[in-house]
Amino acid sequence: MLSFKTIDKDFGATRAVINITLDAAPGTVLGLVGENGAGKSTLMKIAGGIVRQDRGLVSLDGEAMVGVGPAKAIARGVVSVFQELTLVRSLTVAENLFLSAPPRHAWGSIDRRKLQADAQALLEGYHVGASAAAVVAGLPLGQQQMVEIIRAVHREPRVLLLDEATAALGAAEVEWLMRIVEAERKRGTIILFISHRWEEITAFCQRVAVMRNGELVTLADVDDISHDRAVELMTGARLGGVFPRKQSPAGSSLLEARGLVSDVLHGVDLRLAKGEILGIGGLVGQGQDALLKSLFGDHLLRAGAIFAEGSPMRLKSPREAIARHIAYVPQERKIEGLLLQKSVAANLSFAILRRISRVAGFINRKAERRIVGAAINRLKIRASSNSQAVGALSGGNQQKVLLQKWLLTNPSVLLLNDVTRGVDIGTKTQIYAIITELAASGMGIVLYSTDAHELTELAHRVSVMIDGRIKADLAGDQLTAEGIVRASTSAEDRRAAAP
Repeated sequence: MLSFKTIDKDFGATRAVINITLDAAPGTVLGLVGENGAGKSTLMKIAGGIVRQDRGLVSLDGEAMVGVGPAKAIARGVVSVFQELTLVRSLTVAENLFLSAPPRHAWGSIDRRKLQADAQALLEGYHVGASAAAVVAGLPLGQQQMVEIIRAVHREPRVLLLDEATAALGAAEVEWLMRIVEAERKRGTIILFISHRWEEITAFCQRVAVMRNGELVTLADVDDISHDRAVELMTGARLGGVFPRKQSPAGSSLLEARGLVSDVLHGVDLRLAKGEILGIGGLVGQGQDALLKSLFGDHLLRAGAIFAEGSPMRLKSPREAIARHIAYVPQERKIEGLLLQKSVAANLSFAILRRISRVAGFINRKAERRIVGAAINRLKIRASSNSQAVGALSGGNQQKVLLQKWLLTNPSVLLLNDVTRGVDIGTKTQIYAIITELAASGMGIVLYSTDAHELTELAHRVSVMIDGRIKADLAGDQLTAEGIVRASTSAEDRRAAAP
């Protein structure tokens, strides 16, 4: 039994976890749900020895885990997988998989041949289509997450902590993880599972703990609580429909791509109309990231042409794309999107410095405060002040800052790369409403998402990619979550299967 008894944790004046008492039994998957900032990840980090509670006791099988750091927690069998990956991006997959205990020769040096062979066997055993020799930084985010997961499971944990481990995974990869979790559960592993997707909570978990503002609101069997009731408990208020009603696009062409070819793309055609939300679907790592970046001048093309309202464009850099009123919200906000040590104000104004600069390049601080204040109010960004470091915000509020930064450039085309990854239901609802409002105003939006349900509810059309090509265009009655998954796997059986 993993047991939390009257756990408190404060970060300065912020009470992150308040008087939490909770148990998890062997062979049980316990879901933790709540908005960003509810205390879920803090509780998970306390269990993994990464953060120490201020008050209360954590115990495993009746033995107190006092003064236990991450290394000792792993030695006790408590292994964590977080949304923010802990892989060393400059090392290979093999080196990451056996980072703590690589195979060695009798004289002590690392046995590189065995390291490579063992890692490749592990990848193949879990049906992960990555090379053991590949550098982690070059893998799609979803495959990086899969590598992190199998590294954790290979340790044969007694307690497995999965904090938004599905956030970067597509539908087929989530099923892959589901089979792994079920195998671990049958082995008697205790599993704590955080997700902002309710359908994953019902699919993975037997029990669910709902948290709000650091407190445990309710603990129930998954079958005894509905999605709507869970949302009410998470937010403390009733929400309307999560997805707003679609409006018909204006119809005239806004952006067009013809025959895009690169190291990743193989003859991609795309057309985006004014007011249209064009969804991009498919399994993780099929060229979606490269497609969006090519439209932003950040992915080298060997052939093909891009047109804006019928006029050809030569996008050699993001600067040129921004000048043509194209904005891009990247998938990895902490690596590609935000300056974590800089203030909320600095991050929001970063893309519009020319607009708010005076002669000789000095920033007009009065104009900056006015624009930043309005931006914070519009998206209800929760920050102690404009000067707070953006890295100190919750994941949902960081995502709001990133989205609003690009909206301040007044784009006509908005490229969204899995924009709701790892954010709570309340923030998702806000983002969905903003996307729909922007499309209604005439903006064209290209939306890649790993959530097939999200694509069907928001997009007017969905283009499904396989191996750097668009293999299907779905609209009307064909546009369903099942249709997207079916099209994603139509070329061959691509579904990963756990051993």
